[in-house]
Amino acid sequence: MVRFSLWCILAATCTAATSTPPLPQTIGILALPKFVGLDAYGPIELLNLAAFSSNLSLSIIGQTLDLVSSSVGNTSGLIPSYTFDQDPKIDVLIIPGGPASRLAINNPEVIAYVKRTYPKLQYIMSICTGAQVLARAGVLDGKRATTNKFSWKEMVASGPTVNWVAHARWVIDNNIWTSSGVTAGMDMIHHFITTALRNGTLADRAANILEYEVHRDPSFDPFADIWGATDAPAVM
Repeated sequence: MVRFSLWCILAATCTAATSTPPLPQTIGILALPKFVGLDAYGPIELLNLAAFSSNLSLSIIGQTLDLVSSSVGNTSGLIPSYTFDQDPKIDVLIIPGGPASRLAINNPEVIAYVKRTYPKLQYIMSICTGAQVLARAGVLDGKRATTNKFSWKEMVASGPTVNWVAHARWVIDNNIWTSSGVTAGMDMIHHFITTALRNGTLADRAANILEYEVHRDPSFDPFADIWGATDAPAVM
């Protein structure tokens, strides 16, 4: 009986130990033409600062290796380190929004890449209207998600199988993370560093270096009322 009890204790310990998910180590930013700069640059800055003190690497992933211009044109952009076809191994994929998402949902190569990559990821994230890409790829079917409130009606119409949550700064449904408009992406990434990377001290340090005041409540969202956004249950 003593041996059995000891075995149970050891087995429970092993189960508890293996139930902790591994820390993400590789993060990919999807570079889509006409992305909103802050959708990408804000999270990149936070993650870059986190990478100085953690085993974390960031990659830019594009359809080609050519410069991907932001929504303000050729004055700013991202240079991919990998293409879709190279299919780099990543633990996390982040999808910025803006005019980029409207173009991407009609680009079969973008949608195919998201579809085939999602099952291999620990986490997938969208910022602002980037949720539209997840919806088109079927990732958000039956899931809770949020997105930009100024474009709420358009987003809801483009994802009728999604449980859209209006009053949310960000929403987590299992390993799918979606944020509201633009700056909300930084709050979501701060929470990601705090929880998924399990380092709140590092997240706060990064925010303090950037002199950025964090919203820590995922339900904080005055913009849903400003733009008249209301919850939209999935139509299956």
